[in-house]
Amino acid sequence: MMKTFLKKTLIVLSLLCGLIRCVSKEEEEVTVPSNILSDSLFTKVLVDFALAESAANLNIKNTPNNRYDTVYAFDPLKENHITRSKYDSTLMFYAHNTKLYRKIYEGVLASLSEMQTRRDSIRTDSVSTVKKP
Repeated sequence: MMKTFLKKTLIVLSLLCGLIRCVSKEEEEVTVPSNILSDSLFTKVLVDFALAESAANLNIKNTPNNRYDTVYAFDPLKENHITRSKYDSTLMFYAHNTKLYRKIYEGVLASLSEMQTRRDSIRTDSVSTVKKP
């Protein structure tokens, strides 16, 4: 009877220590390794990927299905001079550091929202400058 109580107590204490360790680890400041893309460059690449995917999904060039792959051959990695391995390493790093990844994605969303706002204001300005007969 006493042994099972001790085992249960030991298990609970182990779990509690593990939880405390996890919480304290999340609060520690994470150092970004040198082989990882900077926040700003990673944000730019993710924005480029989002725009490329959006353009392809909307088929803005009205491309027939058999030519779809060649017309929408966007490569944000190549355009930003980034190797696939560096991009993959960056993704892995941020997958293990979700708080930092969330900040990156907030930057991506802010950038896309800003682009949308600019586009909408240009569209509104062009409509308001058209004179009615």
